[in-house]
Amino acid sequence: MPDEDELPVPDEYFLLWILTAQTKDAILRARERDYARFGISNERRAVLFLIQHSGGRSTPVEIARGLFRELHSITELLKRMEADGLVVRQKGSGRSKVEVVLTDKGRDVFKQSLFNQTDKRIFSCLSKSERERLAALLWKVRTRALQDLGVPEWHFKFPLNPYAQDNGQEDGMAGGNHQNGGQT
Repeated sequence: MPDEDELPVPDEYFLLWILTAQTKDAILRARERDYARFGISNERRAVLFLIQHSGGRSTPVEIARGLFRELHSITELLKRMEADGLVVRQKGSGRSKVEVVLTDKGRDVFKQSLFNQTDKRIFSCLSKSERERLAALLWKVRTRALQDLGVPEWHFKFPLNPYAQDNGQEDGMAGGNHQNGGQT
């Protein structure tokens, strides 16, 4: 029986979680510093990215799903982005009551933000094959986390499924429906 004053040694899963969280936080902080030059946050940059890669228009629901955020949080963010002239919310077509479209200013800010070097500087410590392996492993863990949350498999245009070449997918479908369950 361990001494009462001894703290238990964290298990390997907890240590992986801490390492993942610290890595994510450090990268986000470095990216925030880079994007501050353009007057946007990581979250605003992500919204601009999702809209741009959805043909220049998207719905608040699609944005919320793509960022794993609650709809009310995205709605408030979009209101602030609209006030800053980055997006315009318009009457939607079909089932969606609202569509979000990039303004010229939003497109310009997005294009400028493409030239940041933070991601390249950070991830260049890995070889191309290591980056590909990391992407595959992160996809696998992400898929399991979404399954545990009961989050439905939505159709994402990004990120691309690193298994798409293995199973004939070319559309970037999210989820773990690949034959080998992510095993390589």
